Amino acid sequence: MKKYRALSLITAAVMGAVLTSCEYGYASDRKKKETSSAVSEQKEKAEKVSDKYENIDIEEVNDHVRTLLDHLKESGNEKKLEKDIEVLMQDMDAAEEAYAYSEIAYDSDWYNERLEEEYDACGENYYVVYEALSFAFSRGYATEEYKELFAPYIVEENLEYYNDKAMSLKRAEGYARVDYQVSDEYLDEYYDISYDEDMSEKDKNLKCAEIYLDIISSYDTETFYDSYNRDYTPEDVLKLSDTIKEYFIPLSDELLDRFYDNKHSDDVFDSPVTFKEPFSTIQQYAEKLSPDIKKSADKIIDDGLFTIAKGDECYTGSYTIDLPVENSALVFIYNDDSFYDMQTAIHEFGHFHSSFYDETPSFLEEPNLDVAEIQSQAMELLFMQFYDEMYGSQSDAMKLYKAYDFVDTVIQGFLIGEFEYTVLRERDNLSADDVVKCYEDIMGEYADSYPLYYIDHIFSQPGYYVSYGTSALAALDILDDCVNDTGKALEKYEKMSKQPSNSPDCRFRAALSECGFEDVMNEEYIAKLSDEILAFADSIK
Repeated sequence: MKKYRALSLITAAVMGAVLTSCEYGYASDRKKKETSSAVSEQKEKAEKVSDKYENIDIEEVNDHVRTLLDHLKESGNEKKLEKDIEVLMQDMDAAEEAYAYSEIAYDSDWYNERLEEEYDACGENYYVVYEALSFAFSRGYATEEYKELFAPYIVEENLEYYNDKAMSLKRAEGYARVDYQVSDEYLDEYYDISYDEDMSEKDKNLKCAEIYLDIISSYDTETFYDSYNRDYTPEDVLKLSDTIKEYFIPLSDELLDRFYDNKHSDDVFDSPVTFKEPFSTIQQYAEKLSPDIKKSADKIIDDGLFTIAKGDECYTGSYTIDLPVENSALVFIYNDDSFYDMQTAIHEFGHFHSSFYDETPSFLEEPNLDVAEIQSQAMELLFMQFYDEMYGSQSDAMKLYKAYDFVDTVIQGFLIGEFEYTVLRERDNLSADDVVKCYEDIMGEYADSYPLYYIDHIFSQPGYYVSYGTSALAALDILDDCVNDTGKALEKYEKMSKQPSNSPDCRFRAALSECGFEDVMNEEYIAKLSDEILAFADSIK
């Protein structure tokens, strides 16, 4: 999953330069493991990454802001102000890139206290820089002469806050640091509870429910999805959730049965086909897709733009993160020698490939997660045409499991989306026990495998999780074409890969229409898609 500034910059700065991971994973400050050769190698990787960044100098950024403010005082300074804006935008890029590298370094060696401190410091400064720019640009917008110059850089509802007579650059920085630290404390408390080996699952759920109620106390139903740049509402999700349950839960059960009926299903888990160099394998098949996709595959290998983490002392999730100064991106994936490893690499490669088409400046990013996830999930479907070569005798089992995995992703996305909005609407009348019961009632049997405290997204980025479901629904629109018309599937994918998912102008349904996808947010599409997925399963002998 692509890392984004999502929901709020506080959350993003705490959890990731711009989003959280594609797979569930977490750190623990508990027992330190014995150092092995694999762990030593991992630590060396972390140190090499840590050499690539230097935290942004906040005083230097503040000087740049003061220069801009001085130029605002005089008439005829438009050229100087344009240069001031350019310098500050470069500061924002540098802050994000330092934070990106610090995150990769820390995720590669989670028990390294120095790397953790650097990561926290880079995250806090990243947020502070954003606030400094917001303050400066809002002051510029408030002037009569230069208003239009600053119009592209402001958020109107924040103008009153930044232009208040009592507000100053120093005060904006102070508030930013306090907000960051308060948010960090919430999340630290959540992680301490969720990874407490001495606490029962029941107690973890209850304590995490208390934290969740505190976190969502600052949200309201009218603006819950605003930070995700969506063109659908929580009410739309509630309406479709029942449709998803009706069609997809029976389909999920059927696909799982068919997977286990396949004579090679046990091999997928017990002796999976693995790939020592996953991105080299991707490179091998990328040239069979298109020159542009091959170009991205060559770049990720030639420039070494990936980190593969293994072992007990690193983050167990995976993500892709932008490097705005270098106009590039970096992939972090966790490998545990399972069949998931290659699937994860393909997924993240989809994000990596799409990142080069999106030129949205980091300060202006308003990510559309639903579009971004289509760009990665649809890449997974495109690669299914190579399964016979890649997986040999396990190919059919892998195809069935991939179909099941997508359907399950849709189900869980909508169920958790339903849970989050239900709690938000009723929060003033709910206890922690009520929250847990609500979760278990909505999730049904999924609550056994994924208890409330497992779902870190709802604590780090409330309202985010449903994007897994909506984007998977959309990605599955090319499933039939991936089987029967690979050229058409590729054409639709390449159009979607070029959608600027970070842009404030990117919209989910508009992007679907522009790229030849169907509108997925309706019962008719879900019913038809259910039939297509079953037909796909029928074609596998």
